[in-house]
Amino acid sequence: MARCSLIDGEEVAHAEVRRRQILDAAVEVFRRRGFHAASMAEIAKTFGMSAGHIYNYFDSKEAIIEAIVARDIDEFLTLTAQMQGEADLRHEMVERVDEGTDRRLDADHASLQIEIVAEASRNPKIADMVRRADATVRRRLIELVRAAARGPVDEADLVARAELLLALFEG
Repeated sequence: MARCSLIDGEEVAHAEVRRRQILDAAVEVFRRRGFHAASMAEIAKTFGMSAGHIYNYFDSKEAIIEAIVARDIDEFLTLTAQMQGEADLRHEMVERVDEGTDRRLDADHASLQIEIVAEASRNPKIADMVRRADATVRRRLIELVRAAARGPVDEADLVARAELLLALFEG
């Protein structure tokens, strides 16, 4: 029985590695060709597998975009959790401004974000996904600002501070 669990665990780990590799290949293709011009076959070729095999991991290009957005949100949540664990949260937030700015100014990152937003303007499912991701980021930023505040701050001020951070980094 334990052997079966180990094998299942290895299979899950292998599947997760495959999913990440497919996502990385898809990101590259989406950046280079755009979402609509990109095909599952091209993503598969970039990764080195058959297009049919990708469907074992993702149902569609929409599902790939959803996974890319989810990965970005997970990275953001991990980063903010690390920051919140610091003794001086305000100092930590300021220390990370350069890192955030560099990421936002990276042409590859920006082009992918533009592709996702452009697709959201055409596809209601992607639009809903982007709205949910945005709401998650806003809620987390408000929590972070609340934790960094020195003394009581009313909710409207917390929201305004979070919106300012979003404006600075998201434009």
